[in-house]
Amino acid sequence: MSNILFYSHSKDDLKRVIRMVIEEIRKTDTIQNSPINPEEDRLSQKEAATFLGISVTSLISWKKKGKVPYYQIGRSIFFSKSELLNLAQKNPELVQSSRR
Repeated sequence: MSNILFYSHSKDDLKRVIRMVIEEIRKTDTIQNSPINPEEDRLSQKEAATFLGISVTSLISWKKKGKVPYYQIGRSIFFSKSELLNLAQKNPELVQSSRR
């Protein structure tokens, strides 16, 4: 997340910043504490995007650029939840950068 400089210190501005910080903390805690059940390791594009807290469009872009591992069976695209979790833990700025 980029540094934010506030010139206006209204109560609404402060509340918005606090909500953003809390959301980032919760997302980080969720990623770091997610247990992986082998039967639930395969995720669709939509599920993977939700898991990472990004849009499907961003996930597709990352896939095309080789930023995230994926599997293709026929025309179906799948992601490994454990691999995405590992990627997010090693590169938290990757997931956070999508929020900008």
